[in-house]
Amino acid sequence: MMRNEPLHGYVLHQRAYRENSKLVNFLSFEAGRVDGIARQSIPSLYQPTLLFATGKSTLKTFAKAETVGTANVLSGDALFAGFYLNELLVRLLPHQEPLPIVVTAYTHALQALADQQSLIATLRRFELVLLSQLGYAIDFKNDRLGVPIQPHLLYRYQRDEGFALHTSGETGMSLLAMGDLSDEVPLILAEESLPMLTRILRNALAAQLGDKPLKSRALWISSKTNISK
Repeated sequence: MMRNEPLHGYVLHQRAYRENSKLVNFLSFEAGRVDGIARQSIPSLYQPTLLFATGKSTLKTFAKAETVGTANVLSGDALFAGFYLNELLVRLLPHQEPLPIVVTAYTHALQALADQQSLIATLRRFELVLLSQLGYAIDFKNDRLGVPIQPHLLYRYQRDEGFALHTSGETGMSLLAMGDLSDEVPLILAEESLPMLTRILRNALAAQLGDKPLKSRALWISSKTNISK
């Protein structure tokens, strides 16, 4: 039950809902993902926002929404990366479960994208934190059977299981080099680790997303195709 409860966070998605209303997915520090109906104007994506939520059901009524803080202006590839982050959150976050570390990681990611920092590193950092907070942290020190990773052996990441010995894949040394990845934000990732992380995280996220493709990824690819024509 919420009664005019203040929520600080970000609009993840909004769309028209009935007459003169919008259905809004909101990411908040206080309550995690909260969905609601807004009959007034809502700040645009990526802007720190304060709104007030009321209601007993999972679908709240949002009111008095306003931007608070510095706006994050995303353009080019960073804009599509923002779409991707938002879609991940809408698809994977449970309703009304506070995950403040995820919101903090999202805040850092938006700031990095707005500052035109390394896009790939920014996305990988966020994905690692998101999976960890959802209970799907990747163990880079032990294989799926709990056996310590060996530097001289090869491993492949198995969905929902972890790393398994394989005739080809990532070297144990490269996995161990990831060190003690934690939920400290922002994570510091070595540039040379990014291709490996991209392969592993794509596999790990696919296990949680299921067969439904990401619209943001298709939109991103389409934009690249149109530019190259």
